[in-house]
Amino acid sequence: MIWLRRIIALTLALTFIILSILLLVIFRVNATLGNPDFYNDQLRQADIYNFIYDDALPVALEEAGIGVDTSEAGINIKPHLIDMVEQTLPPEWLQTQVEQTINQVVPYVWGDSEGFNINIPLKERVEMGAQAAKDTLHKEDVFPVLYDQTIDLILDEIMPDMEEMPPPFALTRDEMATILRTVLPAEWALMQIDSAIDEVVPYFTKDKAQFTVQIDISDRLDVLEVVVADILKRPETYDYLFEDMMAPAIKQNTQEMASLPIGVTLTDDEILSVVKETLPLEWYQARVTDIVGQIFAYLKGTEENLEVVIPLADRKPAMAQALGKLADQKLESLIDSLPVCTTGQLIDLILNPPLDSPPECRPIDISYRELKGLLGIDISIIIAPFIDMWIPDQWVLSDAELRQAFGGEDDEDFLRQARELVQEGLTYTNEDLRADLEADYETMEDIRQQIADGFIFTEKELRDWMRGQGDEQLQTFDSVRSELGTARQWRLVAWFIPVLMLLAVGALGGRGWRSKLIWAAAVLAIMAIITYLIFGPLFSAMVQPRIDDAVMPAVSQAEGLQALMAGKGITIAQNAIASFVGGIKSQALGLLVASLLLLVVGVFWPIWPRIWTRIRRAWSLVGTKIGRKT
Repeated sequence: MIWLRRIIALTLALTFIILSILLLVIFRVNATLGNPDFYNDQLRQADIYNFIYDDALPVALEEAGIGVDTSEAGINIKPHLIDMVEQTLPPEWLQTQVEQTINQVVPYVWGDSEGFNINIPLKERVEMGAQAAKDTLHKEDVFPVLYDQTIDLILDEIMPDMEEMPPPFALTRDEMATILRTVLPAEWALMQIDSAIDEVVPYFTKDKAQFTVQIDISDRLDVLEVVVADILKRPETYDYLFEDMMAPAIKQNTQEMASLPIGVTLTDDEILSVVKETLPLEWYQARVTDIVGQIFAYLKGTEENLEVVIPLADRKPAMAQALGKLADQKLESLIDSLPVCTTGQLIDLILNPPLDSPPECRPIDISYRELKGLLGIDISIIIAPFIDMWIPDQWVLSDAELRQAFGGEDDEDFLRQARELVQEGLTYTNEDLRADLEADYETMEDIRQQIADGFIFTEKELRDWMRGQGDEQLQTFDSVRSELGTARQWRLVAWFIPVLMLLAVGALGGRGWRSKLIWAAAVLAIMAIITYLIFGPLFSAMVQPRIDDAVMPAVSQAEGLQALMAGKGITIAQNAIASFVGGIKSQALGLLVASLLLLVVGVFWPIWPRIWTRIRRAWSLVGTKIGRKT
């Protein structure tokens, strides 16, 4: 009975439509979510790799407060940091690694492969990062500012100790800054940084088993020697050295020997005044270079003992002359204050002149010079032996005196530390790093190994991680993978049932071949139209607005980087949905076109033999005419 057959055909047609739409969705899921190329295409379409550097990274640095110096002489390092990151991990490299990861992981998750091996090389990236750091430091608007800030940090560290130095050595902040900039100029400091980077990077990439960063400051000693000499030439330094170091030594020598045999006494202050007068600032400044040279000979290691010798023998005649003049003035004043001699005293004075004491009286009408001749007094001969006792031929600043002058004692001895620094340089090795890291050294070794080998991540690491989350989670994952793998192997067989159902619809619904074809084509067309309507107008009008309403509040509530990432995530999701839906629509349109062609064939089936006969006759006539012409 035809009506019963057609009822069954309609039932099968309805089932076919539902099942076919479901299979179209499933196959679209397989062609998108199960296809690594889908993920890669979506990331490319969203321009995610340039987005990371152009949009996300600047906002992330700003939120973290990294790269913006708010000091008066600050520097906006943020664009330079972004350039360094981009030079180290360029977008093309990042894209290659992400796509490699997707191409490896997606087939494993969907059960198409039994494992994956992600290997991201890091050694070259570390080397590029080091080069990027060097390139950035060499920019004119970067290192000069960093250098100034480093000088300020050094000054902040050493200025409190500078206050404890003796006054002439307690330099001001500006003076100390000038010294640092002169002795350690920016060009030299940048060269040392480049050298340190070149030395350390091969160690971290395991191209070298050890490293030694050594900053040799011996080549800066000549400049430092000139700077120190300039400091010591200052009048206040001269006053300190004389009054606090030389004067005590002279006072110790003159303490009991300042009384001359002619009854004249020279005080310590008088002697010191004369000595300072005969050792003027100009004389001292002329000898500073030699004095500093002796100290630096100790620092450089050419002299083992720290001692400064200042020759004074050539100044002794001037000192004797000045002290003799002073003693002569005192003796003249003393004699002028004596009473006039009586006749008897005068005779006794002439017959027995005193040699070790002044006379008891003074002769009248005899000058002081005549009296000295009468008594046989020669001040220069008298004072010469005392000059040798009071003033040494050379002033020797001993090791202890110099260390005290520089404020050092025991282990904090400045000169000792300076000598060691000059001899050894600033040296930092891998052993120093090990000692500084202590227990964290093993972690650093793991990092070195990972840099050398690259970042390796396989299914074993993934499974170990999931096992750490719980065995049940791993079992579920394996079960899903197994089912997905099985389904994907048999996915083409799944269409066998709908195809049989469509053939059955045609067979039951039609009487002849023409009607059977029309029934099958019509059902296929209806299925295609319904599919297109569901994933076309209906989806745009009903589903898409609900999706937008669900995700937009999350974006509106986010701020900064979170809002930026959320916005890009929504864009990717919208593109993915559009691609998913667009693929089903395209398939629906393709099926609709195919079904319409079948309908055309079915409708025009009766007249097709006549059309074919006429085509053959026309072709035959054309052939006959061509033959006659030839």
